[in-house]
Amino acid sequence: MKEPNLNTFRLGMARHSKGDRPWPDRTVDWFVVSPEGQLFPLKYTYALATKQRPASFTTNQAKAAMRHLGLGYVSLKAQSESTAHFEKAVAASLEDGQKRRERLAKATRIPARSAVAQVVFQRNPDVVAEVLYLAKGICALCNQQASFCRSSDGSPYLEVHHKMMLAAGGEDTVENAIAVCPNCHRKAHHG
Repeated sequence: MKEPNLNTFRLGMARHSKGDRPWPDRTVDWFVVSPEGQLFPLKYTYALATKQRPASFTTNQAKAAMRHLGLGYVSLKAQSESTAHFEKAVAASLEDGQKRRERLAKATRIPARSAVAQVVFQRNPDVVAEVLYLAKGICALCNQQASFCRSSDGSPYLEVHHKMMLAAGGEDTVENAIAVCPNCHRKAHHG
């Protein structure tokens, strides 16, 4: 197998951006960060760049290629595992009322802090505005009128949801976005 270079990775990223998916989609935990700061699925981009099936190499091999080429990579799995751990702790605490109150009496009032590396997408405000305008205050998932309005201008409060997540290579376009109420938005992401 020929090792990829920056140009072949750019071609792989371009193919992915155009919707090229020659292999079945899978759960994506690791992403390559393009020189422009965009996220692309690590193994999928490596597979497109090297013209191999994703099952024929490991994530560590793809990460090593990223390091060699000076490209960054990031795991979004760590954040979701941390959130899942916290949600389990809350569920356990709900079942343990008396001990919870005892722990609360002894708990520190100022939470510990931790620094987190974060990738932020520079979203197009015109996409958000157009999606909200087209929705006319109706959630695209539950078909209900927005349950409350913004205090700033009285407009119906809906959130813009990307059908294919930006972190998974989805486009920031009107076609890939819908306006949803906060409850449906959370359900779309967390079930």
